[in-house]
Amino acid sequence: MIPEKTNRILLWLNLILILIITSAVITFLVMKSSGENQTKDTGVFNSMDMLRKELSLTDEQYRKILLENDRTTRTYNIVFDMMCETNVAMIEELAREESDPAVLDSLSRKVGTLSASLRRHTTDYFMNLKSICNEDQQKELTEIFKRMMQLDELCASCNKRECPRRERINNIGK
Repeated sequence: MIPEKTNRILLWLNLILILIITSAVITFLVMKSSGENQTKDTGVFNSMDMLRKELSLTDEQYRKILLENDRTTRTYNIVFDMMCETNVAMIEELAREESDPAVLDSLSRKVGTLSASLRRHTTDYFMNLKSICNEDQQKELTEIFKRMMQLDELCASCNKRECPRRERINNIGK
């Protein structure tokens, strides 16, 4: 026979386990139902659909832009992966007891090259989109890119009172 003290301990352990399992099941059910609601309305919009509406693209133009977007996205992902790898290598080198300045310099140059590559791909993407659009769509595309680059926010954080770039930014696409 099991002593009464051991029996009580086992009873309490069983109750605690039942509570834990019950709360886990309830949590799972709640998370599952909220997950279904999230998949129905994530609040995320498709930027390509937004572009299609704002530029009033034809089906043919939209198809070409989707192809260009897919190609550019693959290129961006490759460059971002290379940048991530380079940044990790730089942190590893900096964390060493004796960091090699030549290695750090080489990694810094690589980060700069990858950053420049990203800018070149962005300008190529913009130029390719622009070539697909008609003249009115090109003007609207310029405004969209201006918003995406958040140039107005740069002026808000600039420390210059009379900055000639502010006027240039306002005149872009006009």
